[in-house]
Order: sequence, then C-alpha cells, then structure tokens
Amino acid sequence: MELRVDGWSVGARFSVCHYIPHHEKCGRLHGHTYAVSCVFRGDIAESGDMMVDFISVKRALRELCDELDHHVLVPTENPHSQVELTDDEVVVRTKGKRYVFPAEDVKLLPIRSTTAERLADWFTDRLLERLDLPPSVTHVDLGIEEGQGQGAWAHRDL
Repeated sequence: MELRVDGWSVGARFSVCHYIPHHEKCGRLHGHTYAVSCVFRGDIAESGDMMVDFISVKRALRELCDELDHHVLVPTENPHSQVELTDDEVVVRTKGKRYVFPAEDVKLLPIRSTTAERLADWFTDRLLERLDLPPSVTHVDLGIEEGQGQGAWAHRDL
C-alpha cells in the first residue's frame, strides 16, 4: 500500500532565502518557494484500516514548513563558510563575501548546504521525529521541490 501527500496541493510550502557557497550562480543570495511532499509505504493489513493518518502528516509537514518560512537558511556545517553568532546578528563569511543578518531572520541548519538534496534529508529526519508511525509503515520518501517538477527526494527504510 502507498499513501501520498502532495505539498503543493495541501499547502505544505515555505519561502526562504539561501545561498549555496560552492556554486557559482547559486552562491548569490536568492530565494525559492518550496513544497514538501511525502510517500509512505507499508502493509495496511497490519495497521487496520489506515496506514497513516493524513491529518497528522499534513500538520507535521506544515509545522516544519512554518519553522523555515520567510527566513534566511544558513548551513552551519559547510567547510566553505564561517558562521558567527552574536546576541542579535548572524555573520556569514563565504568565498570572500560577508553577510550580516538579523538573528531573528535566520534559521541555522546543521547541514553542509541548503541544496534541495540536503533539505530533503533534514526534513525527512525531522518529520520522522514528529510522527508516531506504526510498525506496518516500512518506507518513507520525502521530496523538496524548488518549483513544480524540480526537486530532490530522500528515502528511509524503517
């Protein structure tokens, strides 16, 4: 059995500003409106009538999207960047550039880069932390799309 939640259709979206330090074009500050979709696979016979509750999945996806929405995403594990935190600012140095952001406008992420691939991995782990999935769910796929038809998918066997 397969259960799907489409982020574009259910409003699991977020808009952010970010940069990819090691990329020529995307190393400049730019933004996207992302949608987060997911697929659950498993055996409905073991879980009764419902493999996963759509309501809880959509709620968790939207909460995660809201945490990032309208922030500057800064990866803290990137070898090409240095991130300094003060009480009210985040200073980022990367590839000869220096950015200063109000701390309240920044979401620091413990990842190497804010590519769709890395965001999909981060989102998948956060979603699994929030959901109490039954043992009958054996596989989760989660996709981050930068636009319709263009995105990256992370996969987890449970």
